[in-house]
Formats: sequence, structure tokens, C-alpha cells
Amino acid sequence: MPSTAQEIYAAARALRARCRFGQAMLLQELGGKLTPESMDPSDRFDFAATRWHLSLLGLSASGSDMPSALDAWLRAARIHHTLDGTRRATDGRPDCPYNGAKPLPTNTNRLKDRI
Repeated sequence: MPSTAQEIYAAARALRARCRFGQAMLLQELGGKLTPESMDPSDRFDFAATRWHLSLLGLSASGSDMPSALDAWLRAARIHHTLDGTRRATDGRPDCPYNGAKPLPTNTNRLKDRI
């Protein structure tokens, strides 16, 4: 199931607000997958095998070590947010599905009692 723009935005904000250890712990809590580089000597010339790969909420990124992979994911989340067309015009946060909902109906009996 694809993640919503709100989930990606909230995860990126929460990750940015933490230290590296806190980011790694939150990544694990959110169900992210971090694949370390290969330690096999025969893979040292394979570019993809010498990179750390991170996948969280449908976005993937890679880096030369864990902190750079986390930074790359945060950049990917920022780009996803920038290109997403469902942002609010006022503050840039992802649009809430309840925005623009019709107001609750007024209780007509209460209005009659007041008059």
C-alpha cells in the first residue's frame, strides 16, 4: 500500500528533529529497511554493493554510509513534498483530507428554544 504525502511529510519532520541515533531508532520503528554495504572483498568494485540503501514509506535512497543514506532519504522526502500537488497554499504542509469538509448541521431545535 503506497504511503500518503502526510505520512512521508510527518516522518521526514520527525527524522529531522532527532540526532543520528534517534533517527536510526525511529527508522526502525517506522518499518524502514536499511541495507548496509557489502563487506565481501570481491564487491569492492561494484558501486551498488558498496552503498548503503534505505527504504522507508515507498521512498528509497542510498549513500556511502548510514548518515549519508539518511540524509539522502530526507532530501528525497523534501523533493517528494515539493513536487506533490496536494500541498496547502498557506503553509506548505500536505493537504488534510478533512479540509474543506462541510460543517456539521446545526441543531434546529436549539435555535427554536433560543428564539
